[in-house]
Amino acid sequence: MNEIITRFFGCSSHCKPEVMGRILHDVENLCNAFHFYCRDATWGATQQEKLCIYGGLPINIKKSNSDHTSLTPDSREQAPPDRYVLPLQIWLTHLYPIEPPLVFLLSAEQGCRIASNHKYVDATGRCHTPELAAWHPVSSSLCDVVKRLCQLLSAEGLIPLCFGEEGVSSPSKGHATAVSQRLRHGLENGDDDKQTDEHERCVVCFSPKETVLVPCGHYCLCDACATNVTHCPLCRGSVKFRQRVFS
Repeated sequence: MNEIITRFFGCSSHCKPEVMGRILHDVENLCNAFHFYCRDATWGATQQEKLCIYGGLPINIKKSNSDHTSLTPDSREQAPPDRYVLPLQIWLTHLYPIEPPLVFLLSAEQGCRIASNHKYVDATGRCHTPELAAWHPVSSSLCDVVKRLCQLLSAEGLIPLCFGEEGVSSPSKGHATAVSQRLRHGLENGDDDKQTDEHERCVVCFSPKETVLVPCGHYCLCDACATNVTHCPLCRGSVKFRQRVFS
């Protein structure tokens, strides 16, 4: 990972040794804390090279009263929250940390899209938090931004995903549960993932990769996740068609 980061920022004129050290420390802390990965990739139609940090963002949402109609108020209060793992991408330019990171939530499940009325996530999936708005090149850190995003999403009480015409989903929605269970399965087997090359894992659900996206050529998704994406999760380029790879 350090080699990727050093190569990416090595051509930046602002990246003096002390800045490079801080960037390495910042990204390493984030990846260790959340079991994220990083790689360099091109951004959309502009083909601008960026560093992409990606993985599952865990949030806990308190169960609603409707989920516990048979419980007493005290028992309902003590009920454990629902746990969701949302696919997150953080994009850094060559000018980071002068330029703040771009943080996106990505959904590729069938019938699932980003809600347009969430407080902290816009319709494109981009996250907006006070920490990002007040980003400072010296004092801000990626780890603090992501930790605060977890807290804000959990406190909001609604995951920023909706399904079909149902609007913003609640923890009781079956599709939402399927998304979280699928992503949670990948993270709960983290020890196995460490023994498997990260580049063999779908960037959305961490299942084995099976599909190449055309025309960008990125090999980053399993067949199920690739079926419904319209833009590549790594470069944001439009997907014309998908080519399944059989091993």
